Amino acid sequence: MSTTFVEFGGGAASARQSISQWMMRVRMPLVAWSRRRRWVVALLIAALVFGLGAHGWVVADFGGVEASRAALEAATRHLADARRALAQLPALRREAAAGPGLPLPASWTSADDVRIVSELAAQNGVSLLSLEPGAASGSDAERMRPVQLTAHTDFVHLMAFLRGLSDLPVLIVPIDVTVNRDAASLAVRATLHVFNALRPASSTAADGATVDVFADESLDSEDEEDIVFFDPFSLAQMLASRELQPDASQLRLVGVLHDRTRGLALLDTPDGATTVVSGQKLGAERVTRLDALSITLAVGGATRTLALTEAS
Repeated sequence: MSTTFVEFGGGAASARQSISQWMMRVRMPLVAWSRRRRWVVALLIAALVFGLGAHGWVVADFGGVEASRAALEAATRHLADARRALAQLPALRREAAAGPGLPLPASWTSADDVRIVSELAAQNGVSLLSLEPGAASGSDAERMRPVQLTAHTDFVHLMAFLRGLSDLPVLIVPIDVTVNRDAASLAVRATLHVFNALRPASSTAADGATVDVFADESLDSEDEEDIVFFDPFSLAQMLASRELQPDASQLRLVGVLHDRTRGLALLDTPDGATTVVSGQKLGAERVTRLDALSITLAVGGATRTLALTEAS
């Protein structure tokens, strides 16, 4: 009979010894490391730093890969849209040629121009003073007749009138529109170019728009940001613009001292006399030019000149 003895505590002791040896190696000072161990640790640190740097480069897109990919996708979509539009062009041309409602160019006269513009003005509360058609020019689709218009109205009705041009049976484009404020209304002068061989783009989304639409504060659009309409000729807006830009009569150029290198101007202001040099700020304005007879003030993109004989 043979007997086998098994030592249950030997495995645990061996594991504890291995852990203690590993901890001793970890706690070993750097100067006691072998060259192989130093190279292994250095390579591991370098690999970690390289991985983190590569990940940061990709995330930040310093190489422009994501931007290029997005631009390529956008260009692909635009190309597909252009191809679809090009494929639909023959059908659109046939539909436009067969579409009812547009009179033949030969049957449309200047009297028709005056009639539809007069009707549109009456519908939108625009008081016509004169409506003078001119001689036609061009040929075929580019044939155009000018119509000179003068009228009295207010801002809301003027906007409604201009908006209504797109609903007329022929293409009418307003050119050189001039608006001045009179005592109780706006004086409007405009040149309308009438292309009787063309029709305006359909505006089914805006059909039924009236003067009340332009009296609201804004018109919402799905493709654009909110468009806010306000009357620049209203009393509140005019007072606000006067507050932003002081009256020129508040400043008067009294004298100028100028030599080859420097200049000094003496101004009479509501707060008293003051002197300025070129480049100095005077309220919201800055002196941009100073010569022997005048100085130039600028604020934003607007400039004005004060001369010795007058204030402008």
